[in-house]
Amino acid sequence: MLEYIPIPTLRDLADIIFLTFVAYYLYVWFKGTRALRLIIGLIVLGGVYSLAKLWGLFLTTWVFQILWQVLVILLLILFQSEIRQVLEKINLLRYLKSRKGHSEKELAKQIADISFELAKEQTGALIVIVRNEDPREFIQAGHPIMALPEPNLIKSIFNHHSPSHDGAIILSQGKITHMGCILPLSKNENIPENFGTRHRAALGLSERTDAISIVVSEERMEISTAVEGNLALWKDPEKLAGKLRELVNAPEPVRVTFSGFIKGAFAEKWRIKLGALAVVTLAWLVIANPQEIKTTVSVPLKYTELSEGLVIDEVSEKTVRMVFSGNRYSIRRLKEREIRIPVNLSYLPEGTHQILISLRDINLPPGISIDQSSNRRVTVVIRPSDSENLHNRAYSE
Repeated sequence: MLEYIPIPTLRDLADIIFLTFVAYYLYVWFKGTRALRLIIGLIVLGGVYSLAKLWGLFLTTWVFQILWQVLVILLLILFQSEIRQVLEKINLLRYLKSRKGHSEKELAKQIADISFELAKEQTGALIVIVRNEDPREFIQAGHPIMALPEPNLIKSIFNHHSPSHDGAIILSQGKITHMGCILPLSKNENIPENFGTRHRAALGLSERTDAISIVVSEERMEISTAVEGNLALWKDPEKLAGKLRELVNAPEPVRVTFSGFIKGAFAEKWRIKLGALAVVTLAWLVIANPQEIKTTVSVPLKYTELSEGLVIDEVSEKTVRMVFSGNRYSIRRLKEREIRIPVNLSYLPEGTHQILISLRDINLPPGISIDQSSNRRVTVVIRPSDSENLHNRAYSE
């Protein structure tokens, strides 16, 4: 029973491990978005399609092949924002940009103090602090200005009677550069219902850039920050100032060691990674392994059952080149085992004979079929055993 269980090769293992990490990161990136449910649905449909192809359901397979072509285009149109967001997360060029220095040590305290003052006055606000990545491509509308972040100025911008109070202000290199800006909204479905548009906008920008977004809730008089797609609530201005100072003056990324990489690759969130491994392995068993491939093998001929008193003097062929087809595992087992074609000479008298090789006499493993073969006719010269018996030994061993 165990011999029929496919064993992956090193190449198969590399394929499975690579796709496991791809599946894991796709889950992490799309988690909390409406696209995740669609991906799960596509996996289920892919499983149904694979089973239909495996079982030879021609009509079902044909329908799925037509639908896949239309579905890919439809998905690119409907989920272009989610796809763009994922591509932004895997953009390696952003790490090549030089890190900017921030000399404004008082910026963190100023922003923390003014945020809590606005909360006490029940004035909503949205403040964005730019770090290393330029967020301008994600920001709409807004009015360019160049001013220091003075408390009175910020209060006047977010005053209920100000035309720009619903937008965000952008701080870059210690100065206010834009006000009244519209930020992209997050598609995360796990955001609490009591969070409004400002929180979704702050979270949406933090999902696309490394900017720090500070949200002041006018209804609950709360202060929240959105960094790298995570929301945090703050009760103390000193703690908020310390966190902002830490984020603004973030140190260079720590160099990852090999042991740290191995720990992060396998130990962290191991349940999700194990689930991804199970899905990919099942896909390999259902999709990759049953795929039919072909291989060409030179099969030796084994001349047997020669009548007593006769010997083989000459043969035209010692091997026959044959093309076999079957699934990947069966083909690998075929190459590992010795296959010979028996040629029965018991009915042949002395003389020169042409023999048609019977392919039915080949003992093949399950799942293997013969596609084609070279010349199936061989010429055998049989002589009396008066001469030495060397030839007979050579062709019968």
